[in-house]
Amino acid sequence: MADPLTIPAFLAMRLKQRRVECGFGIVGDYALRLFSDLFDEGFPIHVTEDEQGAAFAADAYARLRGLGVVAVTYGVGGLKVANAVAGAWAENVPLLVVSGAPGVKEAATDALLHHRIKNFDTQLRVFRDLTQAQAVLDNPATAADEIDRVITEVLSHQRPGYIEIPRDMVEVPIEPPRHGVRPHLPPVDEARLAAAVEDILEHLRGSESPVVHVGAMVWRRGLAADLIETATRAGILVATSSLAKGLFPERHPLALGVYMGAVSPEKVVERIEGASLILSLGVLNTDLTMGAFTARREEERLVEASDTEVTIGLRTYRNVPLWALLPAVAAAAEAEGLKPHHEESPYEPTFHPEPDTHLTVARVIAALDAHLDSRHGLIVDPGESLFASVDLSAPNWCLASAYYATMGYAVPAALGAGLAEPHLRPVVLVGDGAFAMTGLEVAAAAFHGVKPVIVVLDNGGYGTQRPMLDGPYNDIPALAPENLPAVIGTGRGWLARTEDELDAALQEAMETDDVAIVRAVVPQGDRSPALKRLTDALGRKV
Repeated sequence: MADPLTIPAFLAMRLKQRRVECGFGIVGDYALRLFSDLFDEGFPIHVTEDEQGAAFAADAYARLRGLGVVAVTYGVGGLKVANAVAGAWAENVPLLVVSGAPGVKEAATDALLHHRIKNFDTQLRVFRDLTQAQAVLDNPATAADEIDRVITEVLSHQRPGYIEIPRDMVEVPIEPPRHGVRPHLPPVDEARLAAAVEDILEHLRGSESPVVHVGAMVWRRGLAADLIETATRAGILVATSSLAKGLFPERHPLALGVYMGAVSPEKVVERIEGASLILSLGVLNTDLTMGAFTARREEERLVEASDTEVTIGLRTYRNVPLWALLPAVAAAAEAEGLKPHHEESPYEPTFHPEPDTHLTVARVIAALDAHLDSRHGLIVDPGESLFASVDLSAPNWCLASAYYATMGYAVPAALGAGLAEPHLRPVVLVGDGAFAMTGLEVAAAAFHGVKPVIVVLDNGGYGTQRPMLDGPYNDIPALAPENLPAVIGTGRGWLARTEDELDAALQEAMETDDVAIVRAVVPQGDRSPALKRLTDALGRKV
């Protein structure tokens, strides 16, 4: 006789069907039985140093696998992940929160149980504002259907979801599901799709220098292959937004790199803003991704495709979603044999250190660029690391909190990325301020077999803020991250103050089969070329 179906058994089965092999989190007494039973079902919850770190790891896993899970206990655990879940909402990441909770019978007594806040549904009400769908699994007749409903909504909308499991429901037999997980894509109007494709082709036929500007929704909808096919068949140069950096391989001859308004190198800005036609695909037009709105894309030369519709000049084609448009344009471009003229320029970074020369942000980026290769995935933290990264080429994907901009994302994200795609070693670029927030998560990464290379850009505090307004609030306690391997009992660390020291450290770090932490010290007042370009542009604007 088969074992009765339970919430952990069903949840683990559904997650594994979506290629989710593990979650991240920290246990508590309201979630102890849940964690234990999930483990017995072959779905481990990997322990991190802090709940927020677990959520950042799950976020990175979701960006690469299509779904990620953070599991927590009630109150003290659930509310610690609220910030990371907010970031996942802002950046369209399918992150699922699974929270243990007081039992149904316990809540009915209205007792003052530990971790309780205001009412027993306070945590649920918080997550209603942060997630696409929510469920409290307090009914065995509907628990399986509620799990399927939440996962369906998470995948359909590419937004976070929330499932709360009372601890006295964990091992209660539940009814089988009636519907299943059925993600629904935005609807398509076939006639309008055909008209939009023909409209785009008409623009391409007479266009001498078209470019593609690709954003996060192309990634979220799994359209990278269609993008690459469209660009390579039609010979169109491709730039990405900062949220999609690396989606189109940045060392490909057709790659322009990141277009982020004035933040980007001048040659990228000139190529995009001077293009005869800009195909904007799934770009989130936010203040940060558009370089404080310094990006200039003239309407008459812009085709803008969102997740649900396409606007070409003054014409908008509703119910023409990105998932249907991009493959259709790829097929039409192939049939047309379109081949715009341009010069291909493959990028081959090199770095020649000047002996005994003190580091600058620009030279740190140049050195890191030269040492990255096809074995690596890149993760960058917000602030100077994010801005500076537009001047280096990611050989594969690049992950960043590039719109919500929550500091401390990158180091814990390395754990999730390393488990989601174990064939690529995570390389992290993080400022000293952000490292102080979540740098200890490198211990969790090592504990679970992920061995990132972490480059700490040490500019003595919150360097991105100083050009705006400086003061003692931008100063932070000094740390020596290169000594952390001795604390966690594994890995190696390097301190680099000069170009030759950094070059040697990166060479060794990339080859070592262990956690590697390189602290690159730059002058406090130094700025990346990208940040200088932005501040200069904003100064002219003012």
